[in-house]
Amino acid sequence: MPYRILTKRVGNAVRLAEVVQILVKYGFADVIQRMGLHEGLPAKVLRSLRIMEATPQPHRTQGARLREALTELGPTFVKAGQVLSTRPDLVGTRMAAELSALQDRVEPLPFDEMQPAIEASLEGKLSDLFASFDPVPVAAASLSQVYRARLHSGVDVAVKAQRPGVRAIIQADLSLMRTVAEWAVEHMEERAWMDPVAVVDEFERSVQRELNFLIEQRTIDRFRAQYENDPHLFVPRTYPDLCTPLVLTMDWIDGVRVDDLAAYPERNSDPRQVALAGCQVLCRQAFEDRFFHADPHPGNIFLLRDNRFALLDYGMVGHLERADVLAMADLLAGVFRQDADQCLQAVLTFTVSGEIAEPDALRHEIADYIAFEAQAVVAGALVGKAMEQVSAIMHRHRLTLAPRYSLLLKALGTIESTAHRLDSELDVARVIQPYVEQMMLRRYAPGYVVEELRHDAHGMLRLMRAAPGDLLQLLAKLRRGRLMIHLQHEKLDRLAAVLDRASNRVTVGLIAGSIIVGSSLLVATQTARSLGVGGFLVAGILGLALVISILRSRNY
Repeated sequence: MPYRILTKRVGNAVRLAEVVQILVKYGFADVIQRMGLHEGLPAKVLRSLRIMEATPQPHRTQGARLREALTELGPTFVKAGQVLSTRPDLVGTRMAAELSALQDRVEPLPFDEMQPAIEASLEGKLSDLFASFDPVPVAAASLSQVYRARLHSGVDVAVKAQRPGVRAIIQADLSLMRTVAEWAVEHMEERAWMDPVAVVDEFERSVQRELNFLIEQRTIDRFRAQYENDPHLFVPRTYPDLCTPLVLTMDWIDGVRVDDLAAYPERNSDPRQVALAGCQVLCRQAFEDRFFHADPHPGNIFLLRDNRFALLDYGMVGHLERADVLAMADLLAGVFRQDADQCLQAVLTFTVSGEIAEPDALRHEIADYIAFEAQAVVAGALVGKAMEQVSAIMHRHRLTLAPRYSLLLKALGTIESTAHRLDSELDVARVIQPYVEQMMLRRYAPGYVVEELRHDAHGMLRLMRAAPGDLLQLLAKLRRGRLMIHLQHEKLDRLAAVLDRASNRVTVGLIAGSIIVGSSLLVATQTARSLGVGGFLVAGILGLALVISILRSRNY
């Protein structure tokens, strides 16, 4: 993919130049060069202005520098960093920990700009829809702002409104990120294993769901139906008549951050009981309902009264299939039994492809981990530490974790960290153990075995029914000579670009040589001496440009 195509497909060379400049500013010039983004007009202009020069970054980790670069790049890249913070299998545990500190807080837009957008989305005047509406937002993020209002029925509500114009900004940045990801696959062989395009696709699906508040409304309604009578978790009601893709209206939650320990006595609550209840609720969500809140950090949990709490921000939610939960039971059972083969098979089911270049090396590392570390980590109630080490093993073997598992690992690690702020002695492993035992018993329950056999039988029956038709179609194409086999050669575009560049240089060299020969004849015959001298000048310029081009390509 030539650089000019990259710039054309991005459609915004200025934004691309801004991204390159900020990445270089924070010490990622080597990444820019390996990706080939140092070529082309934007980078050349930046170099000529001495903007492409890297500034010293003493005593700062790579993760901290990346976090600051993403913050400066704006909301779309902050959201991307937050998604990558859930993927320690891709970026490593240290980088993920740094990115998890990204804050999505911005200066709020004036109410004069937000009010027309809210009224247009709700198709009515705020004075008609609400008894009162506080124009000062209680929270402001890159995508939305939250206001407090009161319905005509006297109920206090929170109104979450999307910032006008944010969708167009995100779509433009997503186009840029996808194109750069495709460029990275072609130019960074050491990173091609992580499939940057797939990572961008995952992020795009996540942010598109977050841009549609009706999806979040349905998510809240689903959680409320499951926990309406729960003594610990409060889920707010939503108001469908006041919900649109751009506006979400729900019950106002009168609470404080769950880690505000000074507020517990006046709210008749015990931090140890709240910590235990929070872990139990997440385990129930993940292992029984298979639909869980994926970001339970202290800022997203509000303490109400009488040991009751509420979860905020249902934009990041994960789900698991029944087979996923059973695979996790197999993994934990393999740890307890010290069965490395069982653990290896379970780990491979968590990956995107399920393939590995060196299975024996991975098996040996898993066996060492089980023998020397896993039991001690679990016994020490360090579930988050165990997950961190498993993610590190997968990262070393270039295994890409399926997104739903990465969200679950993040959720479990986050709730453990949050719970330990309230009760440092809480054994999260013991909280999880009953749910694991239930999963293992469910695996061998007669009803489940019968259901699995029935499912497999239906799959075989569908295959047997489809096979004759597929075979006849294949033979018909072969008989008519229409059978085509598509072959895809990796890096063929890059080879074509190299050959094209080489042929262009040869062509320029031939043209320069021809001009020199022709000019020499003109000068020797004295018929058009000035024209011959001009020819020498043109040939010299072409030759000099060719030499500079060759030298610059060798420097990079």
